[in-house]
Amino acid sequence: MKVARKTAAERQEDRVLVSLWNALADPTRRAILDMLREAPRTTGALSEHFPTSRFAVMKHLNVLENAGLVVVRRRGRERWNHLNAVPLQLMYERWVKRYEGLWASKLTDLKSRIEGEGMLTDAMTSTIEQVELEIEIAASPEKVWKALMEDTTFWWPKSFYTGPKAKGFHIEPRLGGRAYEDWGNNTGVIWFQVFALNPPHSVDLQGCMAVPYGPAHTLLHLELVARGAATVLKVSDSTIGFTKGGGDGSKLAGWRELFEDGLKKYVERPSKK
Repeated sequence: MKVARKTAAERQEDRVLVSLWNALADPTRRAILDMLREAPRTTGALSEHFPTSRFAVMKHLNVLENAGLVVVRRRGRERWNHLNAVPLQLMYERWVKRYEGLWASKLTDLKSRIEGEGMLTDAMTSTIEQVELEIEIAASPEKVWKALMEDTTFWWPKSFYTGPKAKGFHIEPRLGGRAYEDWGNNTGVIWFQVFALNPPHSVDLQGCMAVPYGPAHTLLHLELVARGAATVLKVSDSTIGFTKGGGDGSKLAGWRELFEDGLKKYVERPSKK
């Protein structure tokens, strides 16, 4: 049996992935990444959290830097360490995205079994629904990204809140961060969780839809692409499961209302002089 020879690009990708797996294999290095996920830190500040020597922590940081997971910026005599999520996106593309179809097929099997047993109500439709949308916004990707990730409360439509006392909607721009509806006093609803992040270009989120809208699982990809002086927001939403009113176009209309009537109008609003 002949094995297909890999291209130079594929061999390079393999080398990058090997360095990533090696870097992530050590619990101390994973702990360092968890700390950098919260905020950039100096080498000295990181060393204070571990019983090992500063030299040992620096060796771990060198491994993470060589794997592309840490970017170093020097300010005077200080070495500031920043988390770089791009290699994790590469890992996602290689080890997660390729198998989404497999997950979908498993849910299709589940769908068939449940339908065969008559467990779905008349108001629920079993779906594997894909929604694609592009919206052009007259602003730079950096400005759109800031509005998307930092100013969400200001453009999020009130009609989209699920609770009557909602105070705002927030997206935490970090791996594992929440996209959540804030009701105050540590109450609210988590809509999504960030599992891939590449500022200011893209963010991937996953979330669960509960009854009465689900149960279903949603994968949401938001990507910003420069087009001249404008930015194109690409929205890709994959919903797998059992949704109320699934497949009737309501989801596309909802995303269009959110990003056209909400985000786009907010970013393009006339500046106050």
